[in-house]
Amino acid sequence: MTERPGYTPDHIVRAMSLPRRVGVLVAGLGGLAGSTTIGLLWATEPGALPAGTKLVFAAMILVGVTWACFAGWALIRRPLFAVDRVITGWLAATFSFLTTGGTVAVAVNRTSTVGVLAAGGLGLILIVVSSTMLIRARAYRATLLARKRELEDHKP
Repeated sequence: MTERPGYTPDHIVRAMSLPRRVGVLVAGLGGLAGSTTIGLLWATEPGALPAGTKLVFAAMILVGVTWACFAGWALIRRPLFAVDRVITGWLAATFSFLTTGGTVAVAVNRTSTVGVLAAGGLGLILIVVSSTMLIRARAYRATLLARKRELEDHKP
């Protein structure tokens, strides 16, 4: 018998919990299902689509494939050391900014002031939530790194 546990500090702080794995799996499957649905819709469209619609479809497919690829990477690669949370935060913040910009641009061209305010307001909510997720993820990762350094400094 040894006096040291079988798990290193690195293993303990890097493991992904079951709820987090399920959440990542749901995000990946959602992204894959969304991009597949949009791709099939685009492929089976009987007539030519306008350039703007093609651009939006391509962007939505790219977002879905990005989430699916991230989920595959996060579920296969272990340990992650909270990098998955930081990447998720960056993806959410980036896609929130892009979605808000696109939605507001469409609203400016097609609706009234109320539509623009509604698109901008909803986009602002998305941006605040995703930015908060990113800030919390970076703080959590910094805490884990500090704890890891502390544990490594006290090794016998």
